Amino acid sequence: MTGEQLDLNLHTFLRHIDSIRDTLPMTILLLQPYNKKANDDFLKFLKNNVKEIEEDDGKKRILVKQDEAKVFETLERNASTSSLASKIIPESLFVSLISQYDAFLTRLLRAIYEIKPELLNGSERNLTFSQLVEMKSIDNARDFIIDKEIDTVLRKSHSEQFDYLEKLIGIKLREKLPVWQTFIEITERRNLLVHCDGIISNQYFKNCKEHQCVVNEKLKVGDRLGVPPDYFREAYECLFEMAVKLSHTIWRKLLPSDLKNADRDLNDVCFKLLNAEAFKLGDILLVFGYEQKKHFNDSFKNVFIINAALSKYLQDKKEESRKILDTKDWSASCDDFKLAHAVLTEKYDEAYLIMKKIGNNGDVDRSDYKEWPLFTKIRDEKKFKETYKKIFNEEYSVLETPKRPVQELISKEIKSNKLLKEKTVKKVASAKEIKEKQDIVINEKTKSKRKK
Repeated sequence: MTGEQLDLNLHTFLRHIDSIRDTLPMTILLLQPYNKKANDDFLKFLKNNVKEIEEDDGKKRILVKQDEAKVFETLERNASTSSLASKIIPESLFVSLISQYDAFLTRLLRAIYEIKPELLNGSERNLTFSQLVEMKSIDNARDFIIDKEIDTVLRKSHSEQFDYLEKLIGIKLREKLPVWQTFIEITERRNLLVHCDGIISNQYFKNCKEHQCVVNEKLKVGDRLGVPPDYFREAYECLFEMAVKLSHTIWRKLLPSDLKNADRDLNDVCFKLLNAEAFKLGDILLVFGYEQKKHFNDSFKNVFIINAALSKYLQDKKEESRKILDTKDWSASCDDFKLAHAVLTEKYDEAYLIMKKIGNNGDVDRSDYKEWPLFTKIRDEKKFKETYKKIFNEEYSVLETPKRPVQELISKEIKSNKLLKEKTVKKVASAKEIKEKQDIVINEKTKSKRKK
């Protein structure tokens, strides 16, 4: 049996949270002009049509003519709605991230029981005789028990779900998992947003304290938690890391004979992160990869080590890259690893000799030279292009990886709007803020009527 189900489940989840991650900046970019226009129109109206007065009690009020009240209300509603969208959409997408994780866990549990059906022997789910008769087959009865078991697990807290998994497969999943505290905090924040509109409760503090989560000391019960862009990105990265580590730990535990596919899949995940320049996640998962107790063979472990060093190298952390490389003696390795070592240690003349030795039909082919991030820097060297031409009898050209749609949209917006180049966008006064600071009076006549 192979880990095909685990593989499919993991990549389905990663694809889904990638789509959510990309949706947020695209949506915010599209909202910005709408938000700006709504606020500008409202502020322009206030400037030209509204008079500010100060009453005897010192409170400031604004005076709107009665025949302009409808315009005022419409513009205020437009400005308020656009401002709310900028708050609600990130929070909704954040909640969707956690929902995708819950769906991932559901599929993961089902895969575990299908890979090791004997694990159901410890289940406390019972069937009546009449239910068993209705099932008609053992397979149907098993599926019914699995559904009941999964439903019970999903009703538990996220921490209790890990307790269940650890007991089920007999392994400590939270060891060497520093992202655990982040995971607990984001799931607790999700609960607040779904059930309490983000208002902090005593339960939030209690659960965060129990799991040693880092929480802003200035926060108190009654404060509201939102989803700033940096926090959203951190939540995405946390769930990405958790899903990969959880899937591969279970894969290696339940299917020790399938290490080849497990190593290949994990390397594929890491390689895509390097290509996307997602170095933070890449660093974490590559270390996770080469620190596994068992690999299919040394070649797979070497790939993790080389790519871990490459990730540091591409971030201009050459000393850290060298330290990773020095954990192994590469002199007896295959030529492709020797080439990687020579490139990463910037021994280019040695690298060109190895390239010629490998030739046009070796472990490194022409697509590797064009796609592998290993050659990102050396490909700018004239001699590299000359060596490539001698080997393959063609001019060297980089194979450009298509950008994600969100990258293209952001690049387009930056070109057309210089303001987006700044790290922060100047905040425009919102209608909500104006309403909080001032009491609105349609006119003096209406005001006097209300007093009566």
